[in-house]
Amino acid sequence: MKIISSLAAFILATALTSHASVITQTVDFGTVNSSQQFYFNQFNTSLGTLTSVTMDWTVNSTISSFTLTNKNTGTVTLKSLSFTAAVQGYVPSVGDAGDQVLSGFSNGSKTNINQSLAKDATYTTTNVLLSPTITQTDSYVSGDTNFDSFKGTGQVPLYLSTAFGATVTATGAGSNPTWLTSMTGSTTGNVVVTYTYDAAPPISPVPEPPSVILGFGGILGMAGIAFLRRAKKPAEEQAAA
Repeated sequence: MKIISSLAAFILATALTSHASVITQTVDFGTVNSSQQFYFNQFNTSLGTLTSVTMDWTVNSTISSFTLTNKNTGTVTLKSLSFTAAVQGYVPSVGDAGDQVLSGFSNGSKTNINQSLAKDATYTTTNVLLSPTITQTDSYVSGDTNFDSFKGTGQVPLYLSTAFGATVTATGAGSNPTWLTSMTGSTTGNVVVTYTYDAAPPISPVPEPPSVILGFGGILGMAGIAFLRRAKKPAEEQAAA
């Protein structure tokens, strides 16, 4: 009987064994000029038990084009331009109504321009790369706010927005120069979503009736051999006496 119970315990332990697994998906932002809605897949709980979620953000911003028109009454000398990009990410969120989880700033400039601009004259620049690259890692575990929003068979909404700004430094035409500006900024990058989970144990197929009989017969055979060995030992001892 000890052999049977040990065998059953081994089979049960093997069936209940689970292992940590990961699923990774990447949300590519493409080119975002102001704001955009994205989605990524939820974790399907039929695969196992979700233990953690990690989101790794990488965002770059560029002033794609910038045009300045002097609207002063006289000539000015353009000295420099300073640019900013404020990036915000919201998860889970349709629009910016959800939780803001990403917030970062990048800056860039054009210096030593020293260009004279008469009234209604323009200055144009392109492809000003802002820095630094915004990177951030967010982690969620069971019990955290919104952890359950990552579980299901649907999608998790993600909203990304970038606000671009520019500051003009110039001299001439009075102490308060006025401008007409046109600016296009672009944000690129991605967020990598990693689900870590304990995989559900595989479901063993139900054996066919002959297999059940054969398996049960094998167990009985093992038990019978053990019984015969025990019975044989006292007989040998008596014969020796």
